Amino acid sequence: MIKKMNYNWTDKTILVVEDVEVNFALLKVQLRRTKAQIVWLKDGQEAVDYIQENKVADVILMDVRMPIMNGIEATKIIKQLNPNIPIIIQTACVIGNDFDNIENSGCDDYLFKPIISSLLYGKIERQFTKEIKE
Repeated sequence: MIKKMNYNWTDKTILVVEDVEVNFALLKVQLRRTKAQIVWLKDGQEAVDYIQENKVADVILMDVRMPIMNGIEATKIIKQLNPNIPIIIQTACVIGNDFDNIENSGCDDYLFKPIISSLLYGKIERQFTKEIKE
C-alpha cells in the first residue's frame, strides 16, 4: 500500500527553472497538491536575476540544459549570492562529465527525469526541514 503524504507548503515559494513548457507543466501538476506558490523561470539568467532582486525563493528546482545560462552556472552564481537557498537540480541527461558538473555545482540535491512525485516531495521536504534544524 502506498502511503499518501499531505504537504501543506502554503507559506513556501518554489522556483521552477525550466525552459521546456511541458516539463514545467508536469512539475506544476505534481506540486499543485502542496499548495506552494510556484514561480516559473525559463533559463538560468532569469533565476539569477530573480535572486539578485531579493525575491522570495524557499527552494529552486533547476534544470541543467537551458538557453542563455545553463543550470550549473546559474546554481554556482545563486549559491554565491545566497548560499542558504536550497537548489535541487533536475536533469534528464547524465552523460560523461554531466554528473561531476552537477556534484560540483554546489546544489543541495538532484533528481533525474522523469521525476517521480514521491521523490520530488521528499527531497523538497528534506530541504525545508533542514532549514528548520539549522
